[in-house]
Amino acid sequence: MQSRLKEDDPLTGAVLLPTRVVVVEGDRDRASQMSDLIGRIGEGWEVTGVASAGECLSLLQRTTFGVAVVSQELPDMEGLEFVEELRRRGWSMGTVLVTTRGSEELAASALSLGVAGYVRTGPGFADKLVHELARVAVEQRRRLQEFSDSMRLQVQLAQRAQRGLLDCFAAPIVHDIKNPLSYIIGGGQLLHQKPDPDVRELAQFVLNGAQKIRGLVDRLIQFARQEMEERVPLDLGAFLSRLVASESVGLNQRNVRLVMNVPTGPVRVRAAPGGLEQVFLNLIGNAGEMLVRYRCGGTIQVDLSARAHHAIVRISDDGPGIPAAVLPRLFRPFATDGKGGGTGLGLSIAAGTVWEHGGQVSAANLPEGGAEFTVRLPLEQQGPRAVILEDEKAMRELEVDLLEELGIRSEVHADPASILESLPDAHWDLFLLDIRTPGQGGTRVLQEIILRRPDLLSRVIVVSGALSDRTLRDILASHPIPCLPKPFSVDEFYDVVRLALRVGQSV
Repeated sequence: MQSRLKEDDPLTGAVLLPTRVVVVEGDRDRASQMSDLIGRIGEGWEVTGVASAGECLSLLQRTTFGVAVVSQELPDMEGLEFVEELRRRGWSMGTVLVTTRGSEELAASALSLGVAGYVRTGPGFADKLVHELARVAVEQRRRLQEFSDSMRLQVQLAQRAQRGLLDCFAAPIVHDIKNPLSYIIGGGQLLHQKPDPDVRELAQFVLNGAQKIRGLVDRLIQFARQEMEERVPLDLGAFLSRLVASESVGLNQRNVRLVMNVPTGPVRVRAAPGGLEQVFLNLIGNAGEMLVRYRCGGTIQVDLSARAHHAIVRISDDGPGIPAAVLPRLFRPFATDGKGGGTGLGLSIAAGTVWEHGGQVSAANLPEGGAEFTVRLPLEQQGPRAVILEDEKAMRELEVDLLEELGIRSEVHADPASILESLPDAHWDLFLLDIRTPGQGGTRVLQEIILRRPDLLSRVIVVSGALSDRTLRDILASHPIPCLPKPFSVDEFYDVVRLALRVGQSV
């Protein structure tokens, strides 16, 4: 296709990558003329026409454009009012204002609102419009890329690319690093108080370097804590909704719209929230990066569904897709296209995290264009639910593991108060209560069950090393509750649990 740019135009040598343009023009003939001109700028340029500002605002709820060509004379508001509304909503597009009645005052107002191009109708309109639109498209792409580059460090810090290092090296020793680091910082601060200016200057260099090391160590510790994160029951719909709401703010500034479809009911999985968050941040962040680099923006769609035994999350975009040469090795460590500046570890780590959760992640190019990543996670097992009151972490983990072997889901509490708050509406199938817990104590929970929820009493098991407690003996004298003294064997634990479940289901 022949480009409308003249051979001597300074933009002729610029990289005019395909750009999506929206024309906001109430005059049908002029809108058709502008759409035809824009479509001939270069291969792959897409044009969408709307007749009013309101129609465009509605469209922008669902998608984005790299550049907007806006008529000052719109039927429902002036073009500059429309541009101001775009700014108020935080939507980032390059804008070219077209007017039949130009003036210095109008041009100044347009400039103050961030309008990137200004064209009057009349002689030479076609060439002027093409030139301004091409210039604004190039400038918008450059601006978004610079903004994206400045944010990349934040995204990379959010990713756990150091995971392998933590497993084999960093996590066990980061705390030991802090001790000598404290000596360095303390000594540097003392030297900084010396009267000699050369000594103070040298001390400042030492302090600056030590502070950077301390920041690095703090981040490593943070990542290490994520590695040890416990898996908890999670409503994936609510989890993703919060994530999408948080990420939408920054993506809007980069001209990327993030939209989501979730079922009305909960979709429950058992997962480590921090690890799962990094998976979806990585996938959404990569999609946003590609849209900014190759499309000047676009739309990312997040869809959640539940089928059979799995929750399915699909993250798709209307970007350039995944290069065919990269697709087969996309999830291997250090697999990159050589253009993004990333380490090639993010997707590998994301795939490993999903795999550790018993799930799968895959990628494909969509027939209509763009890429789609699919994450499958096993739904939380739908079996009996137990509540565990135990203040010792090792004992809690043991009881959770033993119950999982029986297909029983566990909700763990170290403080009796949280159980008492939930007691009026509780639907647990089993209670494992340690009597000697801090605070109000397991005995208080047992007493409250007797007073407020006697229907649950048949589901209680007392697990304790203090069965000689006088208050407990008085309760057991009038209420035949099964007891499991510590220490206990696995077979003893299973026998008591199976008995309590049978009795509880028969009541």
